[in-house]
Amino acid sequence: MYMKKYPCVYMRGGTSKAVFFHEKDLPADKEVWDDIFLKVMGTPDVKQIDGMGGTVSSTSKIAIISPSDVKGVDVNYTFRQVDIVIPNVDGSANCGNISSAVGPFAIDEGLVKAVEPVTVVRVLNTNTNKIIEEHVRVKDGKAMVHGDEVIKGVPGTGSRIDMYFENPAGAATSKLFPTGNKKDTFEVPDFGPIEVSVIDCSNPIVFIRADDLGIRGTELTELNSNKDVMEHIERIRCIGAQKCGFVKEWEQARTESTSIPKVSIVSKPQDYTDMDNNQVKAEHMDICCRAVSVGKIHKAYPMTVAVGTGAAARIPGTIVSEAANLDSDQDIIRIGHSSGITQVDIKMNGETVIKGGVTRTARRIMDGYVYIRD
Repeated sequence: MYMKKYPCVYMRGGTSKAVFFHEKDLPADKEVWDDIFLKVMGTPDVKQIDGMGGTVSSTSKIAIISPSDVKGVDVNYTFRQVDIVIPNVDGSANCGNISSAVGPFAIDEGLVKAVEPVTVVRVLNTNTNKIIEEHVRVKDGKAMVHGDEVIKGVPGTGSRIDMYFENPAGAATSKLFPTGNKKDTFEVPDFGPIEVSVIDCSNPIVFIRADDLGIRGTELTELNSNKDVMEHIERIRCIGAQKCGFVKEWEQARTESTSIPKVSIVSKPQDYTDMDNNQVKAEHMDICCRAVSVGKIHKAYPMTVAVGTGAAARIPGTIVSEAANLDSDQDIIRIGHSSGITQVDIKMNGETVIKGGVTRTARRIMDGYVYIRD
């Protein structure tokens, strides 16, 4: 019995962290990747004590990077969400926060030539086959770390990274509205009917009104202990997975489609206290949201979900647009979430989503080798 080691970089991207690998450093047989990634994270174990995982979905992630042979693309980026409780690795979706670290990684690893003062890195996310354009500040041949950009959910400041998700509709289902409707009524076993909106924009998302769950919509992680509400949400999510075609029977989504669809709980702008005990005012947001990721309330708001939320807010007839306080031609959508307020820039042509822009920071935390038991 011995251990294997793999070169890697541990990076923060936005409000998430991931272990980054060069694809060339992983086995050519991709069938063995999932087993490696489970061991890297220390899954299954709620403590993830024997691996790099941080016990929540936002810190149990993997990114695999390689040079791209696609015209107009610099690097390919493959994302994996590693579950914590069950031995599951989900590659059906992308992570927007981790996407923000791909540009700096590619520059620092020499995959993209650094051009001062801003290097544009074009990234193909292989999970969704969508392009992400990243504008990364650089100095002395490396991605900058220090700056005055503030990201809600991340302490301190960092160097600004401007990201643009191009043509984000239909990332997983090829349709902006996978069910063909802007609103649907799901019959939820043991809970009854509930109206939702399902949109696939950067990632598939099921939107639910807070009122329809019997909650305020300003709750934080204490909602995780409300087993009845969380089970209601999970059943809605699972039915959404079935409607999107990810599973045949909704019950299968608990183990076979754990990462998508995402869930966002929406309500009208309202005052609340965020995760850092800061007061967030209704007048500073256009919509109040809480995200659910892999069965838990997200401590911030995933960037792919932010893009989808912004798009849904701009399209009349969705429950998001009904809750949002927007002007008809408003591009910048202010989303109030668990860690504060995030802005997303949504460019539309009628009801076609041209691109979604967000701002993030990212940095390298450590590099070297990760060791796993063989």
